[in-house]
Amino acid sequence: MYVVCCKEKDMRKRSFISALWLIPLLLAGLIIWSIAQPKPGESLDSLGNQHIATIEETHGPYNSKPPTSGPHLNQKAPWGVSEEQLPDELQVHNLEDGGVIIHYDPAIDTGTVMQLTNLVERYPDKVILEPYAGMDKPIVMTAWTKIDKLDTYDEERIAAFISAYRNIDHHE
Repeated sequence: MYVVCCKEKDMRKRSFISALWLIPLLLAGLIIWSIAQPKPGESLDSLGNQHIATIEETHGPYNSKPPTSGPHLNQKAPWGVSEEQLPDELQVHNLEDGGVIIHYDPAIDTGTVMQLTNLVERYPDKVILEPYAGMDKPIVMTAWTKIDKLDTYDEERIAAFISAYRNIDHHE
């Protein structure tokens, strides 16, 4: 009886120790899986993060509309909902500081603007909603060197973009 009992305890102990080895393996697998998952949107070349003194200061063109990097002012726009289009040179600093901007065509229907407003208001900071004229799609999301364009409101896709890029600081 004693031999059987001790063998059972020894086997349980070995099983427990074997199970403990699985935890780091599972964590490593989860980390590798999350890194391998494609991030939303398209990646663009960085145009750097040069500060300029005024909006009027001459600088090279941005490589996207709306911009995702490049020359920008030293101040930021307030987080949240903006009723007016922000100057490109202002909003780029928000992106550098880990912000995400949701831009919408000013001609888009008010129902969609309300949906976008309700979504952006869920975030206390690092997200801006603004009208932006001249885009090739009705809704465009930008983060530092990232852009995603939508034909229609897609809450899941917008939230995934915000989750992927919000709060990532890009100061060099």
